[in-house]
Amino acid sequence: MTDIAISVRNISKCYRVFDDQRSRLLHAVWRKHTKGTQEVWALKDINFEIKRGESVAIIGRNGGGKSTLLEILIGTLTPTSGEVNVNGRVSGLLELGSGFNPAYSGRDNVILNGLLLGLSREEILSRFVEIETFAEIGAAIDRPVKTYSSGMMMRLAFAVQVLTDPDILIIDEALSVGDFFFQQKCFSHIRSLCEKGVTLLFVSHDMGTVRDLCNRAIYLKEGHLQFAGETRLAIRKYFAEKNSGAGLDSFSTDESQPAEAHALEAIRRDSIWAAKPDASRGDAGRLIAVAFYDEEGRPAASFRMGGPMHIKVAYLPAMDKPTHVTVGIRNKYDQTATVLGSSLLGLAPPAPRLGEPFIFEMRINLMLEAGNYSVTVGLGHLTVPNQGENLDSSGPIGPIVIHRAPFLGMYGLPASGSFLQGATNDEKV
Repeated sequence: MTDIAISVRNISKCYRVFDDQRSRLLHAVWRKHTKGTQEVWALKDINFEIKRGESVAIIGRNGGGKSTLLEILIGTLTPTSGEVNVNGRVSGLLELGSGFNPAYSGRDNVILNGLLLGLSREEILSRFVEIETFAEIGAAIDRPVKTYSSGMMMRLAFAVQVLTDPDILIIDEALSVGDFFFQQKCFSHIRSLCEKGVTLLFVSHDMGTVRDLCNRAIYLKEGHLQFAGETRLAIRKYFAEKNSGAGLDSFSTDESQPAEAHALEAIRRDSIWAAKPDASRGDAGRLIAVAFYDEEGRPAASFRMGGPMHIKVAYLPAMDKPTHVTVGIRNKYDQTATVLGSSLLGLAPPAPRLGEPFIFEMRINLMLEAGNYSVTVGLGHLTVPNQGENLDSSGPIGPIVIHRAPFLGMYGLPASGSFLQGATNDEKV
């Protein structure tokens, strides 16, 4: 038996979009008629292999081609070109309620989905109690699915897919629905399946979950494969996608100043944001790159609540006025969580030298709620106290993730205790 669970060779998927119904009709009648039509490539020349027992994430921003790829792997979508080989029974949880007949009861849909997955009716009935118990929807199992909430739908769909002994489990964002404790239960079951050798293909925008659940990641951007490899490297590329560029390539470092040169090269290597080349901007008053580091000095985009985040900003200062660096952090509701920087810290910018990049470093203790945040880095100079003129801005970078802390559940919680000998009912123990 081959150790390759999924093999994808030169997969492409093209959709034809029509300007109007007339163009659609003419093309249907005569395939060579392409006026008023355009081709949209959802995927282009995708190649990768996944071994049996691997846990692999597919990441990328909306429109990257993740869901299209999963549908091709499951078999609900045919590629325009290329070849897919899937070895083993596949269970896929793509969209809530996909494969469910809304008029059927939950019980009937369990049987229907089991048959579609290749199980016999006897096998399904022998596992039905286990599926019903895992879903925890009570008497609703005998009601039409159209009466279910999205959380109930996810519970039943997940229970059916994972409790039918899949060889390959494919999940696309569905676990973002439902209550916290059921999500915990789902992830615990997924981990147990992985330990038994089930191959996992997981799509999510939650990079914390991706990092904890998967040992490899495939990063898609606009239908193209950008990276396939170690999860942390893929996540760094994903975070840098929105404002990626090669702005640092246009700057040389002075070999007579090795410390500064090494520092700039480090930011270049570790940057989560880099300026796009723009010859019209000149060599003054603009950002070059931004990098984030954790408390151990490692490039990071995920941090502990209350812990430090080190920010390093490479920039070219303005020549006529002192140039300050400002960092703003906004939460998922686009509310400003904090604004910090060289001016607010009372720091005096160094005197500029034409064409010479500077580096600003700042440590922030993340006394913020757990969650996702964006970071914007700005460059400017003061015009009046607490007000200034903006020279350049990175735009939103991230998201960065702040995790709850301290967490000692895997090692034991700090505690103390004592015995009170001969305590009476009036004494507190």
